[in-house]
Amino acid sequence: MVPTMSPDAQSPAASTDAGRSVAPPGEGGSESESPRIGLALLGVGMVLGLLRFFRLGEWSLWFDEVLTWGDSHLAPDGLLNRAGYWLIRQSVEWTGSEPTEFSLRLLPALAGYLAVPLSFWAFRPLAGSTRAGMAAILIAASAWELQWSQTARFYTFVQLTSLIGAGVTIRGLLSSRSVLVVAGVLLAASGVMFHLQAGLVALALLVAALLAPPSQGPGARAAGRRAALALLLPVLVGAPVLYRSWATYQGMKAVSDPVGSAAHFLLSVGWYVTPALGAAAVAAVILAVRSGDRRCRFVMIVAALGTGALLGLSMVATVSAQYFFSFFPFVALVAAWPLGSPGLSRTPWARNALAVALILPQVSGAGLYLTSERGQRPRWREAAEYVAAHREPGDSVASDPAAVVEFYLGDRDPRWVRRTRDVVSFDQFNPWFVRSEVKKGGAVWLVLRNDNLMRYDAELRARFLSYVADNFQLVQRFPVLVAGRDLSIDVWHHR
Repeated sequence: MVPTMSPDAQSPAASTDAGRSVAPPGEGGSESESPRIGLALLGVGMVLGLLRFFRLGEWSLWFDEVLTWGDSHLAPDGLLNRAGYWLIRQSVEWTGSEPTEFSLRLLPALAGYLAVPLSFWAFRPLAGSTRAGMAAILIAASAWELQWSQTARFYTFVQLTSLIGAGVTIRGLLSSRSVLVVAGVLLAASGVMFHLQAGLVALALLVAALLAPPSQGPGARAAGRRAALALLLPVLVGAPVLYRSWATYQGMKAVSDPVGSAAHFLLSVGWYVTPALGAAAVAAVILAVRSGDRRCRFVMIVAALGTGALLGLSMVATVSAQYFFSFFPFVALVAAWPLGSPGLSRTPWARNALAVALILPQVSGAGLYLTSERGQRPRWREAAEYVAAHREPGDSVASDPAAVVEFYLGDRDPRWVRRTRDVVSFDQFNPWFVRSEVKKGGAVWLVLRNDNLMRYDAELRARFLSYVADNFQLVQRFPVLVAGRDLSIDVWHHR
């Protein structure tokens, strides 16, 4: 049940910004907005969200997914997010099956699907049913959301806790109830059980509540300040734990080029958010700033704080785009914000055109992901099956990374995921383990993902490829081309 609003929040006449009428808190959009539009949009989103289960078990596992299975049994020391590993292991056991692509991905797909209705629930009191419904569709149709929903990792789990926390925080601010604000921030922070980015989401919600509360009345500001004071002790207790985890990560992923690393982070986030949605969000930001829309400003600041924090972190350690994943629903809501403006409500054709312009690129991207892009997954399973069908006893197999090939070739014993025993591992630091196998005199199978070669130093890559071409024969290729990236896998044979 939505908490009772304070008198100043309930009155439309009292909710004005610089003389502009602001919608009642229950809707957050045009006062003439029909909830049926938003519910219809949510229905479309729920149908599109079912794409998460389409071909769920068809794409090959990739390296991190194989590590998920191994680490769910033998987690490395100091692992903070053990809950995600445990849940995926349990989902495999609940299905009563071996660790297949489907059983490993089922729970992340369910969490990804639940993000569709939860985003509507979380954002509707702040933004109105039309905007929340459109945000739900954008989340449902995003190829990025599909990818992580079909991946045996924990990003959809942490996005789910972020949405729940955001929904409770928003209701607390709109009703001026600091208890709800505290509960919402803590719920969002609980996602650190799955990934550290949850801490950034919780902090962004709290800071946005202090800097830009979505209600004009003094109650919202007071609720934010009281919540900040109440959360001071949990922050002081939890900060050292999170810092130690980050320091461990930084030690493994330190960067030598801070500017290049930051640029890569921004470009990769822009790519996955998609230029179309990003452009719509920027346009919405400009319009919201000009109109003084407090509610849109709150959402904007949450997304901006997440971007800024991750951008700063990317200058000291590698920060991948998926660390921004839990902020994607906020970007989707900002992009959908103009749909709830009174002007568009009076011109249905303009609102429909904007809705199509927002949805079409997302649906097109999802269509490519599910068809020609083959889930953006290298075809490790098919390559391993080819080697298994053609190798003879005593043949050596080498790969970078070796864990995935061994997963498909061996008995899937989780003890050997991080330290393979049957497949020789090589990488950009020492690819010459392959040469050692050749010198032994037996037949050698080389399973090589072309995209991985781009991590090698240019001179080393040229020397290694020259060695492979001189000593091996290309016997099979499993192509996957995704927007300029070559995820193809080549199988080479030396006799």
